[in-house]
Amino acid sequence: MSHNHFSDIMIPTYIINLKHREDRRKSVLKEFDGKPEFDCRIVEACVHEKGNIGLWESIKKTVNIAIQNEDDVIIIVEDDHVFTEHYSRDSFIENIIESNEQGADILSGGIGGGFRFVVPITENRFWINHFWCTQFMVIYSRFFDQILNADFGPEDTADNFLSQLTAHKMVLYPFVSVQKDFGYSDITEENNISGSIEHYFKTADITLQLYQKKYKQLVLAQ
Repeated sequence: MSHNHFSDIMIPTYIINLKHREDRRKSVLKEFDGKPEFDCRIVEACVHEKGNIGLWESIKKTVNIAIQNEDDVIIIVEDDHVFTEHYSRDSFIENIIESNEQGADILSGGIGGGFRFVVPITENRFWINHFWCTQFMVIYSRFFDQILNADFGPEDTADNFLSQLTAHKMVLYPFVSVQKDFGYSDITEENNISGSIEHYFKTADITLQLYQKKYKQLVLAQ
């Protein structure tokens, strides 16, 4: 598909937001200004005394909406998502198409770590065995039923649970998405430690940068 065709593509993009978090809603919507490739819709987050369960129920709610809309691929966005300078529409859409052809269930725009094993698929896309952070995920329809039928426990977290639910997950690198630190987290207390989110993303970035460097030296240089 030529890049000229990409200008006509609009990807269903579901933004999970608690109704009273207007600051986050305004922040994340601003990220999508001037990016018509994203068909943005706000999904009112499910409220639960345990933030991890609220997030999982919100993800399931989003998937049910996607099924009703007969979406083949969606993007699930949390309201602390921020685009990095590495985001490019054409490259992003190419990676969505190629990841689908390679059987991915999840393609993440950026992660805060959590992986032990990495396999470079291309210079800018890696298979990973595990990931942390769910602020920007491309989800393919083949994975919808698994999400809806999974037995999410009270101590589970969405990122760890999704990582265990499928082996078919990839991440873009350099990251096109990171999390904005609002000074608080609606999900986990650990993330309320100032600077912890930024540290996780930086550490993951450094590790994946090494893999990318070796890939360029050993594969692309051939």
